[in-house]
Amino acid sequence: MKFYAKSYDVKVWRVFKKGNYPLLAAGQPPADAEDIDVYSDDQIDVVQVNVKAQNLVYNAISGEEYEKISSYDTAKEMWDKLKVTYEGTSKVKETRINLLVHDYELFLMKEGESIEEMFARFSKIIGDLKAFGKQW
Repeated sequence: MKFYAKSYDVKVWRVFKKGNYPLLAAGQPPADAEDIDVYSDDQIDVVQVNVKAQNLVYNAISGEEYEKISSYDTAKEMWDKLKVTYEGTSKVKETRINLLVHDYELFLMKEGESIEEMFARFSKIIGDLKAFGKQW
């Protein structure tokens, strides 16, 4: 998702990592935040990047995932929720890595398992370890 977001607009990735660009950075905030006609061009650009980030998340997830993040107001909040959901906290991540390392170290072919099935299972372990940043 990182590369997709950056290729879409590098500012979008910044929104995921640091949060919405503030309107104030683009000049004085408009008196009526809902009236887009009073926004300066810089403020419209800021709003556009923030909305692009939210749209990217909405288009990249399933309906079930949407339910998990639909109540959040910013792309960063959405991103952080999805990150915890799929990566877990640092303790959960560490536990998952330890379990995968354990599976790797004790890897054996199961009775009745074909070479293809064994290879697929082994590839999954290696792929999951790489996804957590563990290299073998």
